[in-house]
Amino acid sequence: MRVLSPLLLMLAWLPASAGSESAWQTQKERDGVQISTRAVEGWSIHEIRGVERIPARLSTVAAVLCDIDASTAINDLIVEAKVVQRDNDTRYRFYTAMKMPWPVSDRDLVNQRQITQDPASLAVTFDDQAVPEAAPPRKGYVRMEKSHQLWILTPANGEVLVEMRALSDPNGPIPAVIVNAMAVDAPIKSLVRLRELAASPKYAQAKLPFIKEPEPH
Repeated sequence: MRVLSPLLLMLAWLPASAGSESAWQTQKERDGVQISTRAVEGWSIHEIRGVERIPARLSTVAAVLCDIDASTAINDLIVEAKVVQRDNDTRYRFYTAMKMPWPVSDRDLVNQRQITQDPASLAVTFDDQAVPEAAPPRKGYVRMEKSHQLWILTPANGEVLVEMRALSDPNGPIPAVIVNAMAVDAPIKSLVRLRELAASPKYAQAKLPFIKEPEPH
């Protein structure tokens, strides 16, 4: 059980919902992060949701997520992250390689990212969906094939409400009961690190041309 626990740090970065969902059930609140889970029809693994508030500008938080290199700082398992195809600032593909603890095989993943902003609420959504055939298989890695992650950033009163949703199949013989039992703690560390990075000088004054900031009150 202890050996497998770091795997859930990876799952916290991955996917979002498919099929019919049940109601969210709050599992834990710690370090300013609330973690909930729910069952999803057709999946034995539960969907995870992490929510926190970050006292920062909308562009600041978005800039951290846009910085693919920052993935290794947010998630301990990621040892390599790079953009492999860029259509524009809001649509691109990126590759991540994850070093897993023995005896779990290392994983890798290719995501198609689409970034959008709601014109009314100004909420920014990062929609990452796996495109496993977009890059050739890599020796020593198990390619994750089912992955859909959402990061939703909603500005409110000088803060950003961050919602991360994750539902993923790690593509291997890891029992769902173990994943579900241990996944509750996984997103907390990543969300706390996102908050810490948003407070760093590198991102504090970031400006992104595709993001509209709320009007000051």
